[in-house]
Formats: sequence, C-alpha cells, structure tokens
Amino acid sequence: MHTLMFQPRFVGKALRSPGPSLSHARAVTRHISAVSSTSESGEGLGLVSAQREWEIGSRYWWPFSNFDPPSYLDGSLPGDRGFDPLRLGETWGNPPDDSSSPSSRIGWLLEGELYNGRVAMLAVLGVLVVEAQGKGPWWNAVNLSGTAGPTFAAGVVGLHVVFAFLEKQRIENFEERGEAGHFGLAPFDPAGIRNDYNRQAEVRNARTAMLAMLGFWTQAWVTGKGPLENALDHLHAPFENNVFTYGDKGIKVVAVFLVASVVVHLAELSRLKARAKGEN
Repeated sequence: MHTLMFQPRFVGKALRSPGPSLSHARAVTRHISAVSSTSESGEGLGLVSAQREWEIGSRYWWPFSNFDPPSYLDGSLPGDRGFDPLRLGETWGNPPDDSSSPSSRIGWLLEGELYNGRVAMLAVLGVLVVEAQGKGPWWNAVNLSGTAGPTFAAGVVGLHVVFAFLEKQRIENFEERGEAGHFGLAPFDPAGIRNDYNRQAEVRNARTAMLAMLGFWTQAWVTGKGPLENALDHLHAPFENNVFTYGDKGIKVVAVFLVASVVVHLAELSRLKARAKGEN
C-alpha cells in the first residue's frame, strides 16, 4: 500500500531498531512486502491496478465529492471505498504478524471480511435451496435431516477439528506471505482465475451475501417465515406485506437501521471535521 510507512527507507530503519526481535522484524517485512505487492502475478492482498474502472457511481462511499478517506484506505485493496467511519483500521484487530500499523490491520480485517463473506455466500445458497425444496424455513432444516443426535454431534465436532487445522494454516500463511489463502496455498487460485476484477467482484458479492443473511435473520424474527415465502407474500400484496405491517417488530427493525445509519454518518462527519481542524 502506498503510505509513508511502507517506503523502503522507513522499512529499513524499522528493521535496524533495537525494539522488535529479528524473527518479528522478518515477519513484518514479509507481511509488508505481500500487502503492498502490485506485481503482474497479482500475489499479495494488493490489487495490480487500483483504478476502479469497473466500479459504478462514486469512487467513495461518502455522498459528497470532497470526501477524503483515511490515509490507509488508498484504493490498493479490493473493495476499498474509503469506508471506515469507526476507524477500525487504526484501533481494532490483532494481526498474527504482531504489527500495529493500520495497513497491517486493514489487511487482516480484509481477510476476515472475505472469510465471513464466503461463508455467507454459501449460507445464502443453502437457505434458498432448502426452502425451494419444500423443506420449510432454513432454521428447521436440521430437525428434518433424520440424523441421530450423537451422529450429528460427532459430525459437528469433527468439522470443527478440521476447520481449526485449516485456520492454523491460514494464520501461518498470513504470517509468512501476508495473505491467508486456503488449504496451505496463498494465494488460493487453483482455477487460475485470480485478477483484479474477480477479486473486486468477490468482495462485493461477499458483502451482499452478509447483508442478505442479516435480512434473512431479521425476516425470521419479524415474520416467522423464510425469505422465499416472504418474497412471494410481498409480491402478491406489497402494501399488505412489508416491514411496516408487522407491528412493533417491524418498527423496531426500521428504527435500528435508521439509528445505525445516522451513527455511521455522524462518525464520518466528525472525522472529517477533526481532520480539517488539524490541517488548519
């Protein structure tokens, strides 16, 4: 990433400082190299070309043209729209390379976002397929599987053991190469389809899937129905079946989303004002 701290002269000084151990310095160096990579191979978290020629609409999420994103959101990572109103890139996360730099945190947060987004994409598909097959809402699918309790529990434990092993490999990949990957491969691209456009598309689809799952959970709580049944009800009678016609639960959902939206925008506005005041 193209920030001051990643210029070669500063990286060299960090390695000569007496603070970190040699092994830690090497780990940080490997991580910085991988995150800031823009080689033709596309390896590392960084995009080969951060021009966003495939994006539609504004370059950034903030609706005003004079928006100035945080310095660590420079467009070199897939899905970067300058969105970090809560400053998670500065304060949150604990990358396994022990680096406290915003760029390292952002790389680690991106890995987490991708992981959760991929799980959400699989979950959305599973939710829709289960309901489309007439097996009822998705939360009842386990009860209809016909699997004995001990067998089901053993399967869950076994899957967790496998996931723990795979996660250990992902953490080791991030420490060594600056990218988690999968199954010991970083980057994970067995089909050879890795490019800037596909990586950007994956982030967008991952975010959409996470929002979709949030919607499924909310619908289940408000209406007690699955997403397909809710969609059919709404299409049949849109003015009789919507979030405002389900009483207090629907109103609470609308209120929560409105409050969250206001908080996010106020946080970003506060950051912009503080930045402008500091420059003056």
